[in-house]
Amino acid sequence: MKKTLLASLGLTLLLSTSAGAAFAEDADSVPVAKESNLTSLLEYHEQEPNDNFEQANYYFIGDAVIGTLGEKVQGTWENYDVYKIMAENKSSEVRFTIQGDKYSDSWLELTLYDSNGQKIKRSRNGQYFLNADLEKGKDYYMTVTALGLQPGGHIFDYKISSEVVR
Repeated sequence: MKKTLLASLGLTLLLSTSAGAAFAEDADSVPVAKESNLTSLLEYHEQEPNDNFEQANYYFIGDAVIGTLGEKVQGTWENYDVYKIMAENKSSEVRFTIQGDKYSDSWLELTLYDSNGQKIKRSRNGQYFLNADLEKGKDYYMTVTALGLQPGGHIFDYKISSEVVR
């Protein structure tokens, strides 16, 4: 019985390895697009605290991050989150999109800063997107701010995603 079981397991392993190798050979012959249109490779939740540049969560172009504003976090009411971005591959225009609630008295705003903390660009008039040119190898910071939000007011659950436009 042991010999039959071991032989069966060995055969299964051999077949799965052979199938994997055959698939890999086929995959080499399939043309692959240079840039993907995927809007999110990975989705994750923010990690608190991330309320200033020193505590910023890393954010990678093409990923999506889920966050919350308007709650008490570690005893402090929060209306601001910070993410650190590094343009890795090449200089390109990136579109950041934020999905979240819109209220008549408060809304979300995206602001992009350079590595020295100088404001580069921000979303305007309640627009929930921001296009920006990012240079390869440079660090940037993206902030999400709940404007008009009062302590104990609305709670914003949001999702930031991005894609290379050109």
